[in-house]
Amino acid sequence: MPEVIYAVAAALFIVRIILLSVGAHRERNRRIAPPYRFRPFVSVIIPARNEELRIAQCLLSIARSDYPPDRYEIIAVDDRSEDRTSAILRECAVSIPNLRIVTLTEPRPERNLRGKPGALDAGISASTGEIILMTDADCIVPSGWIAAIAAQFDNSRVGLTASFTEIRPGNIFESMQAIEWTLTHSMALAGVGLRQPLGCFGNNLAVRRSVYEALGGFAGIRFSVTEDLALLQAVFAAGHEIRYVCHKNAAVETAPCTTFGEYIRQHHRWARGGLGLGWRATVFIILSATLAVSLAVAVYSEHYALLPLIVAIRAIGDNTIIYPSLRALNRTDLYFSSVYSVLFLMALEMFIPILALIPSVRWKGQIFR
Repeated sequence: MPEVIYAVAAALFIVRIILLSVGAHRERNRRIAPPYRFRPFVSVIIPARNEELRIAQCLLSIARSDYPPDRYEIIAVDDRSEDRTSAILRECAVSIPNLRIVTLTEPRPERNLRGKPGALDAGISASTGEIILMTDADCIVPSGWIAAIAAQFDNSRVGLTASFTEIRPGNIFESMQAIEWTLTHSMALAGVGLRQPLGCFGNNLAVRRSVYEALGGFAGIRFSVTEDLALLQAVFAAGHEIRYVCHKNAAVETAPCTTFGEYIRQHHRWARGGLGLGWRATVFIILSATLAVSLAVAVYSEHYALLPLIVAIRAIGDNTIIYPSLRALNRTDLYFSSVYSVLFLMALEMFIPILALIPSVRWKGQIFR
C-alpha cells in the first residue's frame, strides 16, 4: 500500500511541476510592449495606515520615477492613522508636487469597503488616471516601474496587470521569505499563463480605470481580506485579459516580516483569502501536498531511506519553478537560499490548511471575518 501512495504522489507532483513550468514559461516570455511607446496618465494609489516608518521612502522612490512627471500622480490615502503618518505625508507633499493626500477619519460604512478596499477605493475615486497602479506604503519601487507596468496596457484587451514583489534579506528568516515570495509569484504567473488566475499581490497591481468602474469598483466586488485576488477574479470573469510581468524593472521591494508571529498573521490572511479560489484552491492544495503526504507515509511505514529522496524531489521541483524567475529578476544572489528554503516551505504547507479554518483575520489593528 505505501508503494501505491508513493507512486500516486510522485505522479501528481510531476503533473504540478509540468503545469506550473509550462504556464510560467508561457507568461514570462509573452511579448512585452516597449516602455514609453504608450504613455497613459497613471494614478499611483498608496493606502497607508500607521506607516510612519516607511511611507516617506515609498513616496520618494515613486517621485524618482523616470516616467514623465506630467503623466502621473501619486494619491496617498491616510487611512485613520494614529501615528505620525499624516504629518509625514504633509511634509512629503511640499517636495513632491504631484502628490495628493486623501484622509479617512472614519471606517467606510459599506460592507465591501471595510479595511484596505475602502482606502483603495477612496484613493481611486480621488484620482484621474487612465491606469490605476497600486502599491503599499512599505514598498520601494524602481525608477522604471511605472513605465514597465503602464506599457502592458498598450493592448486594449488587457484589464489588469500584476508583477513581482521582492525582499532584500538580511538573515536566514528573511531569505526564506524572499524565496517564498518568488515561488508564490511564479505560481501566480503560471496560473495566468494557463488562463487560470491563482492570485496576485496588491502591492504591485494595476487595473484599467474603465474596467474598474465597469465592475462598480471595490464596492461592487465581493469583500475579501485579500482584495487583490477578489479584483483579479472579477476582472478575469468580466472577460478581460490579465498580464503578469516578471522583469526587474516591474518588481517592487517590500519589507519582510520581522517576527514569526507577524509572519503567521500574514499567512493566515492569505489562507483565508485563498479560499475564494474555490475548486482551484482544492486542486492546488492537493497537488502541493502530495510530497508532504509521502513524507508522513514514509515515517509511518519506517521507510526512512526514502526521506532524503522525497525532500530532494521536492527541492528540485520547486527550484525548477523558482530559478527562471530569479534569473529574469536578476536575483541570482538567492540561488543558494532556495536550496534550504524549500524545506521550510514543505513544513509550512502542512500548517496552512489549519490557518484557513480560523475565520477571524487580524490586519492593521482591525479584525475581519
